[in-house]
Amino acid sequence: MIFLATAALAQDFELDLTEEKPVTAPEFRPTLGVISVKAADAEEVSASRARQLEAELLKQLGQGDLFQTVTEPSAMRTQLGAEFAAVDACVDYACFEAAARKLKVNRLVRLTVQKHNVGSMVTMYGYDPGFNEVLVVSQESGEKAEKAFLGVAGKTQAQKDREFMKKLNGFLVQVQKTLSIPNGKIIVENDPSAVVMVDGVESGIGSMEVIAPRGNRTVKVTSPGYKPFEQSVTVQPTQAATVRVALVALPLEPVVVVKREKPEGGGFFTRPGLYLAVLGAAAVGVGIYFGQTAQAVKTRVEAGGDPVTVTRAEAKNAPTNALLANVLVGTGAAVFAGGVTWVILTPTPGGPPAAAPPKTNTGEPTETTPTPTGAMLNFGGTF
Repeated sequence: MIFLATAALAQDFELDLTEEKPVTAPEFRPTLGVISVKAADAEEVSASRARQLEAELLKQLGQGDLFQTVTEPSAMRTQLGAEFAAVDACVDYACFEAAARKLKVNRLVRLTVQKHNVGSMVTMYGYDPGFNEVLVVSQESGEKAEKAFLGVAGKTQAQKDREFMKKLNGFLVQVQKTLSIPNGKIIVENDPSAVVMVDGVESGIGSMEVIAPRGNRTVKVTSPGYKPFEQSVTVQPTQAATVRVALVALPLEPVVVVKREKPEGGGFFTRPGLYLAVLGAAAVGVGIYFGQTAQAVKTRVEAGGDPVTVTRAEAKNAPTNALLANVLVGTGAAVFAGGVTWVILTPTPGGPPAAAPPKTNTGEPTETTPTPTGAMLNFGGTF
């Protein structure tokens, strides 16, 4: 505050106490957002001077080369919408930081004008992440009460306002210089697919250059299958700091395969040949039953007698039973033989694999397939 007041006083006497600084490269110039310049009370003089102060500040910003871009209050209202009122009342660092991220600017400033004694007090609220706190600086106009002397009129309000602007001109210059400290650069040498974050804000993927405010910054890099990489780096104004990313692969976790134990005896599909053999034997047994039934009817018919002991229903069913007997016995025998062959050629589950049959050059078969067996029952007669 003392420095600002001294500079302003020196300008009143047309003295230049500021040091000449080299021109900053455009890429390192910060971006600035002017939230507002408004009256902090209900005084008409305060409102009038706030309007004059805003016009002068925007004029100086437009003519200078301290900032890369400047967002004026009207544009700020449009971008923030319903949030503008809350941002226009910011007094703490977190509030300014959130607004700067939303607006994508590096610095923020707002000014208030209020009545102070017979003059005015101007207060600046500035946000610069390099300071890690809100900058609050005030400057009073230093006006004194006038005494009437022999009816001579004092200064008009317009004259007082001109003197006020002249008095505060140096203050505005110092506000700009305070907030225009150049940014630095972080060069990230990175894996092409890894995501880079600077101070918790995603900056892109792969290798890149990130413009960052001066001070200690945290670079974090993440990629699927690798441990997160994190490094703190100190950024200096107009200087580049290099971060070489070395990603370490995550250890592969062993895959545990749980082998389900088969119950003793297995199911149907563990030994299908056995069940086919049983099914074939059952079919043969049923066929023999039908055959015996038809044979019994035939025997009684051939025996003759008076009257014949064979009923019409039995005589009618006898050919059908004989046919079923032939089909079931023949088919059952074939199924039984196939099931037995399957059992012989299929190794027991869990046992050693069956040895391959020996090959010979004689062309003689090494295995014989059982010839399907069956029975044929011929039935005839006149009823």
